[in-house]
Amino acid sequence: MIVCHCEAVSDRVIRKAVRKGATTVDEVTQRCGAGGGCGGCVPEIERLVHHEQPVVVVGLAS
Repeated sequence: MIVCHCEAVSDRVIRKAVRKGATTVDEVTQRCGAGGGCGGCVPEIERLVHHEQPVVVVGLAS
């Protein structure tokens, strides 16, 4: 699905940018251009960034 219509960037491309290390909308924009136009897609990019970031599990001391 196209998320950023200004730059014609799909959710797949955004997810790939996050998997390769993008952790903010600005970093996604730098990597693939999404979010660099009108800004209407920024909330969806934020959602994808949050959803795709790995979860870090920290062990509890016994």
